[in-house]
Amino acid sequence: MTPTQMPKPFRKGLIPTLNNMGFMLERLDPYSELFVEHMARVGGGALDLGCAYGVATLAALERGAHVTACDIDPGHIEVLTHRCPAEFKSRLTCVVGAVPHVDFAHEAFDAVICARMLHFLRPDDFRLALKKIERWLKPGGKAFIVTDTVFAGPWRQKLASYTERKARGDKWPGLIEDYASVFPPGTDMTGAPTFINLMDPDILHRECTGAGFVVERAAFIDLDSPTPLDSGREGAHAGVVCLKTAASQ
Repeated sequence: MTPTQMPKPFRKGLIPTLNNMGFMLERLDPYSELFVEHMARVGGGALDLGCAYGVATLAALERGAHVTACDIDPGHIEVLTHRCPAEFKSRLTCVVGAVPHVDFAHEAFDAVICARMLHFLRPDDFRLALKKIERWLKPGGKAFIVTDTVFAGPWRQKLASYTERKARGDKWPGLIEDYASVFPPGTDMTGAPTFINLMDPDILHRECTGAGFVVERAAFIDLDSPTPLDSGREGAHAGVVCLKTAASQ
């Protein structure tokens, strides 16, 4: 592997991040597809927070958008820049920055996508990130957010605890403080988080509403399904699409 190449897949469709904080999906999930379709309709500028190697960024560029791609790892940005076709590079801006500390101009974007990253934030930082996303969007702009849930992968080991905590009214039933405990002994945890804050559609709806958004849809996502699971069936991920209706204060 060279610094401008993605790592080999962990398994089909899952590319490990360079910082040992999960994986990038090689194909768009249904909510990321909604983001790309939205940008194809409205044009303008988008922000991809936690862009990794740029699966959503490149798809939006292909549909004519201007995209600011932001990631905490400069290696991800380097790979993305190398992957971006020359004819798109004039519409690509790359920023190395960590959410929620990174900042952008108020009302700078027509859409923001943040796929499979915000669950690495504690509740206060998660809420701050949502407030910032709301400020960065133009009135009428939309946020597309995807997070991991407890219903897939190693996190299923915590399903009983999540279910019990949610039933008793815990606002953050998927907050797991012992991140490494669900992985087999001997797993390389170098650089990995110490916690994860798994979400569900109820949490995303509540928190996005609290940040001032109008929620248009919130549902579980199954990667084997081409559309969000609006039936309510649990899925590997949770997604929300929300609308900013008024100017930033």
